[in-house]
Amino acid sequence: MRYLTVADHPPAEQFSYWRDVICQVCTPLAAEREPEHRGGEPALERMTGWARSSTVGSSHCAEVCSRTQVLVHGPGEIRRMSSDDVFVSLQLRGHCIAGQGDRVCHIGPGSFAMFDTTDTYRLAYSGDDAGEWQVLSFRVPRSRLVPLVTDPGGFTAVAHDATQGGIAALVASTMTSIWRNVETLDDVAAQSSETALLTLLAAAAGDTVGREVCAETMGAALRASINRHLAGNLHTDLTAASVAARFGISVRKLHGLYATSDQTFAQTVMTLRVEAAARDLLAGGAGTLTDTAMRWGFADLSHMNRVFRARFGCLPSEFRQRPAAELPDPGR
Repeated sequence: MRYLTVADHPPAEQFSYWRDVICQVCTPLAAEREPEHRGGEPALERMTGWARSSTVGSSHCAEVCSRTQVLVHGPGEIRRMSSDDVFVSLQLRGHCIAGQGDRVCHIGPGSFAMFDTTDTYRLAYSGDDAGEWQVLSFRVPRSRLVPLVTDPGGFTAVAHDATQGGIAALVASTMTSIWRNVETLDDVAAQSSETALLTLLAAAAGDTVGREVCAETMGAALRASINRHLAGNLHTDLTAASVAARFGISVRKLHGLYATSDQTFAQTVMTLRVEAAARDLLAGGAGTLTDTAMRWGFADLSHMNRVFRARFGCLPSEFRQRPAAELPDPGR
């Protein structure tokens, strides 16, 4: 099994090396990591990136881990392909907003999606609470999979949730089992395993229950992921632009995700800030009220006073005298 890591290179060379790694272990992809993807990280630090890769039959498989970034399979990458394949990505950690043609899907932990390497596609990966994403990917021969698919034009960029059981769960468990045993498979076993995976992928591609995931459900899942990110980064400047960039979506799309929620994006951020500050006060947080306001992202103490009065009907100085039981549950 081949293992590649950016840790073997100086910080100034890591991302350049990572671009080469991605192309070697997955399929030709152009990696983009803009300043907004790094959050508060120094430009040349903490570029996590490693990959393990192997082959099974005529398919290529890899486990990849890195930080928030966008991977693009564009015209240039298509020209560099030495074979026509279908790229299958099973999300282990973090999230991915992926698109091919006129379809866009959200791939959460435990879900997978397929992409035709003969056409362009885009993968916007965002990390989990630790800032990292991790995937298990297979690149399978297009000539062997597409003829088995009932709708060759409609199976790509569709998320299949393996956590809900059914054929998607069989695909995910088969991918995982092959990967865990890939080094011990002889030629016959490798070819049989590859055939079994292709058959299951074709069945999943024709599973209308798995494909017809309503936009509302997908949006709710993505909104929940964004809310987790907000809750873990309240000490930063959580602008709509920076959060949208982290999740690889437009600002318009970000606001649209909250259109069916009880609160707008801005209201959600402010609710998370005021409830975090309230818990801090009840726990006897260190420093002055001004320190508390700065710690949880308020413009100043006056700003926190206004938000507290609107949320709890009192000033922060009065609130911290209340019993802790009066604080609403986090995430309300």
